[in-house]
Amino acid sequence: MATVKFSADWTHQQSGDIRSGEALQIDYATERVCHCRATRYGQKAWSISANVRFHPSGQEQAADVSSGACQVNVPANTSRLEIWFHNTDHTGCSAWDSRYGQNYGFDVKAAG
Repeated sequence: MATVKFSADWTHQQSGDIRSGEALQIDYATERVCHCRATRYGQKAWSISANVRFHPSGQEQAADVSSGACQVNVPANTSRLEIWFHNTDHTGCSAWDSRYGQNYGFDVKAAG
């Protein structure tokens, strides 16, 4: 399984080939977006979602990376994907990690 790691120092690196029809591990340093960190009744009241768009279909998936990692399944016939992150909390705070709106792009190899 391929892994894409987004580090606290704002770098990212890919380990292994992302392949259509297989799972992709996303490791995310939650310090990258730390603006929205409200608590409620002494509990964490925030989240960070990893949003993934698959090309050429345009299909999207979202997964929670508040704990630092998630997995998404790459649909068959995907040739490229893009990832961006959204941090929100219960107060309405909203922060993005999206390469200034350009998103993070990755090539996808055919299955097999």
